[in-house]
Amino acid sequence: MTRRKAGRGKKRKVPATHTDDNHHHAATIERRVHPRVPVSWPVRLWVDGSVVAGRTVDVSAQGLCVVLSARPDHIDVGGSYRVDIIMGPKHEVSVSAEVRYLADAVVGLRTKQRLKLV
Repeated sequence: MTRRKAGRGKKRKVPATHTDDNHHHAATIERRVHPRVPVSWPVRLWVDGSVVAGRTVDVSAQGLCVVLSARPDHIDVGGSYRVDIIMGPKHEVSVSAEVRYLADAVVGLRTKQRLKLV
């Protein structure tokens, strides 16, 4: 198992700190290397030769969050799958991506290739 370098990855909460007026607040530290941009693009996720339709929630140069129409039975965190991202009528990109997060029909993917966001 490899460890992530500090400063990379998802957002995380840090412990509450005291302010001058004795109120607590939690600071959020951005650990992602590339900032996410909210977009809603259609996608196709290929799992075991079958396609599952979905839509992006947000994307970055090397990642995307997708809400799928249904959660595939045979999808695993750490598994690599083909993803077709339809950015426009004449702009479709196919990439290989690793599942980094999975909850119900929401999938967080890290692409092996950098995405050219349009």
